[in-house]
Amino acid sequence: MSNPTVRPEPAPNEHSQIAPPSGPPSVPPVVLPPAPPQKTERKTLAIVALVLGIVGFIMACIPFVTWFAGIALLGALVLSLVALFKKNQGGKGFSIAGLALSVIGGIVSIFVGLISLGLLGQSMLEEGQLSGVYSGTEGTASAGAEADLVVEEVVFGRSSYDESVWWFAVILENPNEDFAFEGASIEALDSNGTILDTSSSYQTFLSGRSAIAGEFYSVGDSEIDSLDVRFPSASEATRISASDLGTFEVTDIAPTTDDYFTTIHGKVTSTFAEEQELIEVVVIARDAAGSIIASGSNYVERIPSEGSAQFEVMFSDPLPADTTYEAYAAV
Repeated sequence: MSNPTVRPEPAPNEHSQIAPPSGPPSVPPVVLPPAPPQKTERKTLAIVALVLGIVGFIMACIPFVTWFAGIALLGALVLSLVALFKKNQGGKGFSIAGLALSVIGGIVSIFVGLISLGLLGQSMLEEGQLSGVYSGTEGTASAGAEADLVVEEVVFGRSSYDESVWWFAVILENPNEDFAFEGASIEALDSNGTILDTSSSYQTFLSGRSAIAGEFYSVGDSEIDSLDVRFPSASEATRISASDLGTFEVTDIAPTTDDYFTTIHGKVTSTFAEEQELIEVVVIARDAAGSIIASGSNYVERIPSEGSAQFEVMFSDPLPADTTYEAYAAV
C-alpha cells in the first residue's frame, strides 16, 4: 500500500510582498464647524415710527386737533432717524415713510392750526363773544339794549395808489348808555348784490359815535356798488358795569402835509379806571362841504389809567388845505 505524497509548502521568499487587503481604504469622517448664526435686523423702531407718522398726519389734518399733532409727529421724526442710522435696525423703507410723514405733517399742522384760529375768532365774532376790556353780562332778548346801532354815514372809493384797492368809512351811533356792541363786518357788494370782499372790525362800540375805517383788497376788476354793515342786534349787546364805564377823548388834532402824504397827529385821553391796550384811532377827513373824502386808522399800544397817549395816522395822498378832520378812539 503506497503512502500519499505530501508536497512541502514553499518557504517564503524574503523578497515576497504581502498583498494588501481587498476593498476601498477607510477614510476618517470630516467634521465641519457649525455655521455662524445669521444676523437678524429688528424692524420695531421703524414700524413704530411709521405708525406715529400716520397718526400724527391724520391729527394734523383735523382743525383744532392739529394743535396736539406735534407730539406724535415729533416721536415719528426721532424714531425714524434712529432706525435709519442704527446698523442693527431694519425696515429702512418704513423709516423713510415715517420721516416723510412727520415732516409733511408738521407743515400741514401749521396751516391747519392757523385756519383753526381763524375759525375760532370768526365763531366768537358771530356769537358776540369777542373778549374785550369790559366785564359785563351778555344781553338777552329780554334784557338786551333798548336800540340797535345806527349807521349814520357810509362812504367808499378807489384808492389813488392802486385802483384795485378800495377804502371805506362808516360812522355809527350807539344810542344806549350802558350797553356796548362788540364787533362788526362790512361787506362790499356789486350792483347784483354779489359779495366782492369783506372787512371785519373788532372794536367795542360804546355809547355815542364811533367810526370804522378800512380797505378792500380782493375786489379785483369789479365795481363796488354798496356796502352792507353787519353788527350784533340789540338783544346781543353787552351790559357795561359801572366800574367799566369810561370814555376816550381825542384832542390836539394837527395835520401836516408835504408833497406825498398828509399826517395827522393828536392825543387820546382815557377816563377808564384801568389801563387800556391796543386802542384804535380812526381819523375821518371831510372837504369844505362836509363830505367824507378819506379815512385812515392806527393803533395806540397803551394808555395808562386815566392817562393820555399821542397818536399818528397817515394818509397816502396830500389832502387839500381846507380839509377838516375828526377822530374816534375805541378798543
